[in-house]
Amino acid sequence: MILSRSLTAALALAIAAPAGLIAGKPTINDGATRISSNENAFGFTPKALERMKEALDAGNYYNRNDVDDLMKLIASKEGLEKKNVLTTPGSGPVLLMTAWSYAKAGTNVVTTQMGYSQLVNEFVEHGGDAKYVPLNDKMGYDFKALGKAIDDKTSIVYICNPNNPTGVLADPKELADFVLSVPDKILVFVDEAYLELSDGGLAKNSMSKLVKLRKNLIISRTFSKGHGMAGLRCGYGLSSPEVLANLQKFYAGTPSYLAAIAAQEALKDEAFLASNVKNYATVRNYAKKEFDRLGIKYAEPNGAFVYFHAGIKSKELVDKLKAKKILISGSRESGVPEGTFGDWARVSIGNQAEMEVFFGELEKILGKS
Repeated sequence: MILSRSLTAALALAIAAPAGLIAGKPTINDGATRISSNENAFGFTPKALERMKEALDAGNYYNRNDVDDLMKLIASKEGLEKKNVLTTPGSGPVLLMTAWSYAKAGTNVVTTQMGYSQLVNEFVEHGGDAKYVPLNDKMGYDFKALGKAIDDKTSIVYICNPNNPTGVLADPKELADFVLSVPDKILVFVDEAYLELSDGGLAKNSMSKLVKLRKNLIISRTFSKGHGMAGLRCGYGLSSPEVLANLQKFYAGTPSYLAAIAAQEALKDEAFLASNVKNYATVRNYAKKEFDRLGIKYAEPNGAFVYFHAGIKSKELVDKLKAKKILISGSRESGVPEGTFGDWARVSIGNQAEMEVFFGELEKILGKS
């Protein structure tokens, strides 16, 4: 008997061998294929799990020493000092605290169209304005345009690299040159949430080496993506003590001691991170080949997702896939006229079986069979 492509993919998903993954299942056990929120389907280091198990019965203490140890380890890995590190429950609080610290009437944040909007939206919500510049012809950052948009009211320039939702990676030299060219009084924020997963990773692409050269620069990172710890909530910012002091006026607290313990093990287990990066690259390349086969245009991906031109309204596509218990993300437009990217969508990178299920249904919905 010859099975259909979609049925074969569904069977593959159902019997996907856990031996190839060290990943748990979500607490929402609804059987959905969850490829909408850039969660890591490949899991986190088992060394972190073991260390957390050992420390569970210490939950009746504050255990601030574990967060302190994490800050020291981060500083050591980055060639910085502990005073340059601010740990938070995920990297989202770093973005929020920055917006709250710098937003006021008569100021603006400069960023790109179709970029991650958490900091920008919060900045506007608290009295500031947003200035958007168009994407370049590769759907990435146009640094010349960003530079021209800066004016005497600009307080922050925000860059997410790789960009979310397009996934396009900035050239590291172009980005570094731009960061150093911005007037000293302006804060440059480089969000590196997905950078471990990019071609060349942190070693080639991170701007953290510029923290010593520029006081008004902040780098944010998270353990949610490459390290696979989205639910544990741990992230951090790297900057000068002066900038971090501004943010700490709105500080809402540290990661839990368990998250800090897990994050330390994740940083130490470089081999596991390398395996996660390899898994992402393998499945990402598979996704690119499938989009090519179907004749579907996409932005060059370097993160945990692919932004693609569906050719139908993204809400329609999202709803049709949801009916098949496949969850992806629709177009979240910012800084462009409504509907400009209305027929684009973003799919997170899942494991191979999950992506096969997705492409099997996508092919039928778009009539590509």
